Amino acid sequence: MIVLTGATGGIGAALALRLASRGEHLVLTARDHDRLEQLAGQVHAAGGTASVHPCDMRDQEAVTDLVRQVLAEGVPDAVVVLAGHSIRRRLAASFGRPHDLVRLAGTNMLGPATLILGLLEPMCARGSGRVVAVTSAATRIPTPGWAAYAATKSGLDTWLRALRPEAAARGVGMSIVEMPLVATAMAAPTYGASPRGAMTPDQGAAMVLRGLNSRRTLVSPPWVRAGAVLSQAAPTTAARLAGVGGDVAARLLRRDRPARPAGRGRA
Repeated sequence: MIVLTGATGGIGAALALRLASRGEHLVLTARDHDRLEQLAGQVHAAGGTASVHPCDMRDQEAVTDLVRQVLAEGVPDAVVVLAGHSIRRRLAASFGRPHDLVRLAGTNMLGPATLILGLLEPMCARGSGRVVAVTSAATRIPTPGWAAYAATKSGLDTWLRALRPEAAARGVGMSIVEMPLVATAMAAPTYGASPRGAMTPDQGAAMVLRGLNSRRTLVSPPWVRAGAVLSQAAPTTAARLAGVGGDVAARLLRRDRPARPAGRGRA
């Protein structure tokens, strides 16, 4: 049994179908019940089985109840945390908006941590299992505009790294997947529906599977690791470069640019 949060997102749905082809039983959770039911039907058609449990990761009581629902089905073999929420907001636009951190912390850190802790105890008692958490390249390369998103994803990342040795001693492996840009609904507000150079959801799912199927503790593109070294060696310079580069990338990667206003085109 594999628990999959954020199941109805682009990567989540692609991963669910890949796992279904192996005949896995999936516990699917996301906020939208109708989309979960639709995905469950696709999982059954692809050769797997599924149960659906709608849950908003920002609601701690709902997550605690989700833990009870999952354990009523049994102790999972793996927990894959894909649920995430991002906001790109520069400093001037962040004034007066501390609630951005509250919203993102619930989805990106506190909700997943509550779920993992609740399921980790019986997994450790059994002596086997795997936890895979999808974070972001932004956790290792702090970038202006992504402060709240990076902070909350980094919180989950650091928490899991600290737990990992003790969990491993009890038979439960942990893997962190640092995901680059993927063409999903979450990326669309900044980069458009089909950004240049972005991974497809299926390619993102393949990255997650590398963390699930192996003993690797980190799945991360080489450029992210190189950027992390630079960020530690020269944090101010790295952040400045990341901010400028992020603005340029947002313009270059976006395909669906707004049309030029009439009368302002070049002759």
